[in-house]
Amino acid sequence: MPFLSTEFVFSKAPRYRLARHATFWGVWALFFAVIYGTRPHYFDEKWFYVLTSYTLSFLEAVIYMPNHMLISYGIIYVLMPRYLFKGKYLQLLLGLVLLVVLVQVSAHQLTVHLVVQIRHSLGLPAPMSSFYYSLMAGLRGGVTVAGFAAAIKLMKYWYQKQQDNQMLIQKNLESELKMLKAQVHPHFLFNTLNNLYALTLENSPKSPDVVLRLSALLNYMLYECNAQRVSLRQELDLLQHYIALEKIRYEDRIDIFVQVTGEVEGKAIAPLLLLPFLENSFKHGTSEQLDQAWIGLDLSVTNETMKMKLINSKNPTKPSNPPSEGIGLQNVRKRLELMYADRHELRLVDEEETFMVILTLQLEESPPVAAALASPANQQPVSA
Repeated sequence: MPFLSTEFVFSKAPRYRLARHATFWGVWALFFAVIYGTRPHYFDEKWFYVLTSYTLSFLEAVIYMPNHMLISYGIIYVLMPRYLFKGKYLQLLLGLVLLVVLVQVSAHQLTVHLVVQIRHSLGLPAPMSSFYYSLMAGLRGGVTVAGFAAAIKLMKYWYQKQQDNQMLIQKNLESELKMLKAQVHPHFLFNTLNNLYALTLENSPKSPDVVLRLSALLNYMLYECNAQRVSLRQELDLLQHYIALEKIRYEDRIDIFVQVTGEVEGKAIAPLLLLPFLENSFKHGTSEQLDQAWIGLDLSVTNETMKMKLINSKNPTKPSNPPSEGIGLQNVRKRLELMYADRHELRLVDEEETFMVILTLQLEESPPVAAALASPANQQPVSA
């Protein structure tokens, strides 16, 4: 229905504003015609009574309409913007009293010079035209109409403030998410470049492979993950490439077990959301252990629910900050709160010899299919 559309109610276009005001005053004229048209006027013919009674009531509603417009527009376009919305309540009260008195005097003049004369010309009893009665009648009708107009204005004002607040919250949320995601990029690059530096010092033949894989990951981070959601398949490929880079670095010092079950195709997730957990496992697990380290990743997808269980060994004798206090996990926890407020559950279990992450997440439908993360040098991603 056009009269209930947001554009009709809130648009500032002249044609919509004129249509809104014409509708408002037309409804009020018909309302007064129906309400006051039921009064007896002592006509003999019933059809003449009905025709004249409602016609007269409608005519009188139109006569008093400028008076109602004066108090209504005075309140919603002068008193409310200048005083009510700015907290100037004393000025608002004084202005309202002055406007009401002006409307009462105007209503008395309309009654005496127009309404009474029309009633006399039709041979009908004239309304009471005493000054006091006219003031009370004008106050009753004007305040009723102006009250409805003010209520509509306040509802529109409240709705627009709500919309503005929601837009501001959304913009702040987007800015914070961009900041958090930007912190993920250098954190990841710092770790990977350190790995590459160690290999180049040893003149390792694995260095070219590291460069190729790093190139593929940078391409993904710079061009693919700028969207709010990416395919779950791309994120898993990212994890596989990262694991491959770390296996090159640690060689036989680490055992990695990866298991992915369920239907991962057609699912979407926030970009770079899972990588910090894996980084944390290597940073606080493998890199701090002298003996054989291990990491286990079990990720399953059931319908729209993803559950990831990531567990790593750690050195129980090495004094260090708890793994959960790293900047990577702090960032991802914040991103989860912002992007999956009521659609995730995160548990961090820090024990003497192991650290475990259990993440349950409600996924969404995947965006348009993008090319999967290329496996450099035709190498397959590391799997279980």
